[in-house]
Amino acid sequence: MRKLFCSMVLVCVLSVFMLGAEVTFWFAGGDPQLDLPIVKKQIADFEKATGIKVNLVVIPWAEDPHTKLDVAIMSGKAPDLAKVGSPREHALAWSKSVEPLEKYLPKDFLNSFSKSVLLGSTYKMNSPQELSGKIVGVPYFCHTRVVLYRKDILAERGLPEPSSNWTWNDFLEYAKRLTFDRNNDGQIDVYGFGASAQYAYQLMIWVWQAGGTMINEKGAPTINTEAFYKGAKFFVDLFRTFKVVQPGAVNANLADVRRQLVAGQVAMYIDTGDAGPALRKELGDKVGAVVLPTNPETGRRTSYYGADVFVIPSSAKHKEEAAKLLMWLCGKENMLEYCNVAGFVPSRTDAAEEYVSNDPIMEAFAQQMSDSNPWVEHPEYSAFTRIIKAAIQDVLSGKLSLEDGLKRAQQELEAHLKEKGYSW
Repeated sequence: MRKLFCSMVLVCVLSVFMLGAEVTFWFAGGDPQLDLPIVKKQIADFEKATGIKVNLVVIPWAEDPHTKLDVAIMSGKAPDLAKVGSPREHALAWSKSVEPLEKYLPKDFLNSFSKSVLLGSTYKMNSPQELSGKIVGVPYFCHTRVVLYRKDILAERGLPEPSSNWTWNDFLEYAKRLTFDRNNDGQIDVYGFGASAQYAYQLMIWVWQAGGTMINEKGAPTINTEAFYKGAKFFVDLFRTFKVVQPGAVNANLADVRRQLVAGQVAMYIDTGDAGPALRKELGDKVGAVVLPTNPETGRRTSYYGADVFVIPSSAKHKEEAAKLLMWLCGKENMLEYCNVAGFVPSRTDAAEEYVSNDPIMEAFAQQMSDSNPWVEHPEYSAFTRIIKAAIQDVLSGKLSLEDGLKRAQQELEAHLKEKGYSW
């Protein structure tokens, strides 16, 4: 009887092995009419090739997939693989909720990715020590920001298309000349620069270019510094001193700014990779793209980049199989197929080179990646976003001076981080 029981157990184990494990894959975001059909097709190909079943769970951004993932991890129901928005992987690493990926992914696979974006998913905090310096997420694609502009409006104002070596001074001159009253009725019809203080990165690109940061190497906030002030002042002056930014920009939605560019109400604005193909469909060859202007003092033209990254939760039941699915989706051809539909630049170097070839708009995004920063790589990244955004909006609304706004942001961040147990 004992031999029969052992034989039955062995048969069951072998059957599970032969049939393959079922990997649960949580996919944050996705468009049922755009990229999700590609993802589902690639998963079906993976299942056929490996025998591993995949349970795909799509969670729209509107349903807060990051919080749902946190709850699943705490309740012991974590998926085997999850796609999240960077820098969420750093918060998950802080709580020891994700695996270091070097032990699951071959070195040659990791070497196929852009060093800058892979560095953005490398955990840099000292605690937990076992994850410090480890890769905790693999970027699926990147979306940096460049200047998109209306070629026809530039021509109307007698301006050549900006070159990749333009400076802050050049940018300001363009923004001034592109702010004008077209029909001489005393009202501004076109604003030179479409912006939004609703997005903290639209401030931070100028701060980074001026040499500012959000935290120092010890983890202390660095909002109330001279370099941060210089970058923030340039951004604020575009609104208040030079008045080249469209009305309502303090709380504007970026999609509305994009529509204003299409309507010819703004001549330039800063946006992400999927905006290029979308604008080209509406404007044809009237739209152009160029890297951000260079700060003449620092020589930097730093932009912001985000990424959607794959993570393997530390409590996942099928980590090896999850790693196989990750590598499948991030293979060159599959990544290219996905990005060609989604409109973002692939994170693999070989795929990115092919993706941008003979496309001047996407080439600008690829060129900008050489000088782009991720959002602050700290578990409390959302607090940095919230506090900096609120301060700069109050400055632009006239409630605070720039000096007082940055001082308040510094104090609030210090208090928040200390309350959460961080020290420096």
